[in-house]
Formats: sequence, structure tokens, C-alpha cells
Amino acid sequence: MSSREHQARPAAARREPSFPTRFDKAFPVYLEGERGVAAGIGRNITQSGMFVETREPFPLGSRVRVTFTSPGRGPEMVLEGEVRYQCFINYARADLARAGMRAIGLRFVAPRSQESTRKGPVH
Repeated sequence: MSSREHQARPAAARREPSFPTRFDKAFPVYLEGERGVAAGIGRNITQSGMFVETREPFPLGSRVRVTFTSPGRGPEMVLEGEVRYQCFINYARADLARAGMRAIGLRFVAPRSQESTRKGPVH
């Protein structure tokens, strides 16, 4: 045996725990934009955006407030996004009937500053 075989191998570098870049869960959400309010299912949430199944897609480039809800608890969190794409997905169900789904892709953006409705100083 050579002396090299007995030398200790360097310990592997420790990695910090990483968080997934995509949160693949389905959440009920409400979308609010210039054209009104719509319900949807939020999926594939990342730091930069998300995919939302909805019957009422919003126009490309429009800003949408996304309210995440928890069944029985009400609103949990509100984010603002810009509609980057729309899609219609055709698929066949188990009974071989054709079906479809509409969805939008949102990119999260910083909320626009809302003008204060307060009059006078706040004490």
C-alpha cells in the first residue's frame, strides 16, 4: 500500500439547505384587475411569478392583484403581478371527451404606490 492510499480524503464541502425554486402546489386564488375579479387556481409558484388557471384570463400586460386564500380562513397574502402570457390547453378526459383549460402566466412586480386617502397628519 502506498502512503497516498492512507491519506485522509478532504471532507466534502458542506452545503446550506436549498429551497426549491418552484413550489409545485395548487392554491385557490382570487385575481383582481381593471376588468373585475375572477377566481383561479395558482400553480408552479416561483420567486418571480406563477401560473394561474382561470376561466377569465386578463389582457396581456395588465396588472393583477393575486390574493392567496386558505379554505375556511379567508385571505392569507396579496401579491401583484403582470400578465406575461395567456394559454388555452386542450386535453382528453378519462371518458375520452375533449376538454380545455384557460390560464395566464404572471410575473410578480412591486405594487404601485396608492395615494393616501387620509387627510391631515396621523397622530
